[in-house]
Amino acid sequence: MNKRIFLFCALFLIFLSANTRILKAQTSGEPYVILVEFALDGAKVDEAIELLSDIQLQTLENEEGCLVYDVLLSEEDPAKVFIYESYESEDAYKVHSNAPYFKEIVLKKLKPLIKSQKITRVFPLNFEGESGDTEI
Repeated sequence: MNKRIFLFCALFLIFLSANTRILKAQTSGEPYVILVEFALDGAKVDEAIELLSDIQLQTLENEEGCLVYDVLLSEEDPAKVFIYESYESEDAYKVHSNAPYFKEIVLKKLKPLIKSQKITRVFPLNFEGESGDTEI
């Protein structure tokens, strides 16, 4: 019985420390990271990819707060696109989403080509500060 209590307490402490790390990561000065998944109109994939390349270029050239902006095409479904975006902070992300080129390219031109969209907020588990190095 004592072994069960000890095991339960040990697992509970591990769980508690992991959840504390998660909460700390979500509220500290770590990057604001999202994954965006688009299902595109199959007939308009080339046009959408051109627009995504343009917004990627504009973002990386004009936004100091943007750490990463990767556009990824699904190998299995050419009409499915993923975007991995990482910003210094939520405020830097807000600068991005309020930029005139974002409104022009994404909201006016790209949005009509999107059949469905899913945005997931994620956070790095092992963020090491300004260098951006992570441990895996």
